[in-house]
Amino acid sequence: MAASTQKLVDNEQKVIYKFHSDVTETDVKKVDVSTLNWANHTLTLSDASTENFKIGEVITTAATEHFIVTGFTAGASTVTVVGWDNTNKKATAIDSSMSSSDVIVGGVSGSHTETVAGSGNFTELDYNLIITKLQWITNGLNVVIEWDGGTSEAVAVDLSGNGSWNCGSERWPGIPMNAVGDSGNVLGDIQFSTIGHSSTDSYTIWLEARKDSNFDPPAYEQNSVLGFPVDYVLGNFT
Repeated sequence: MAASTQKLVDNEQKVIYKFHSDVTETDVKKVDVSTLNWANHTLTLSDASTENFKIGEVITTAATEHFIVTGFTAGASTVTVVGWDNTNKKATAIDSSMSSSDVIVGGVSGSHTETVAGSGNFTELDYNLIITKLQWITNGLNVVIEWDGGTSEAVAVDLSGNGSWNCGSERWPGIPMNAVGDSGNVLGDIQFSTIGHSSTDSYTIWLEARKDSNFDPPAYEQNSVLGFPVDYVLGNFT
């Protein structure tokens, strides 16, 4: 008996998962939105920057952790980044293994006098998904899919039997996140609970969700005010 999660698609626009389980589950986190590809994070610098970062450039900390700059304002003490697989040149989950005072080196802007402030000092943003498609097979049980929230959770859907739902083809809006509170950085995460599970019961669920906020690719047009040419060379959205 086991539960499994398979991520089928994770790009700048959407994420698709397949879930299977034949065990009892109560508020089991299935999707941590902060770990999805293109989830923006705020990296705090050791002081207000006197140097520029180019939007879309790869920056490296501790010579091993790679990120793409998605947003920066001249003179700011923070820079907005997403995780980056520098070997395969694609966005990935954020690498949070950095340490205080790690040196920052930009692929375009070069070595920076600012270092990483604090101990890793990534700040998560308020991420928002909208569920757009569901297909499910449940055998002998119900599955409640909930949006997690530090103050209050919210039921997205209660599934039983077999079926499918597509907000696009049925001209319905998607299912937005409506939980409340981000204590513990849980707001918008997706969790499952099973109702009426017995030893022979199971479910298989396919879920598609649109990335609605704070999963943005680089804002290249900002380079015009940062002293860099505006280009889209690093725009890898696959």
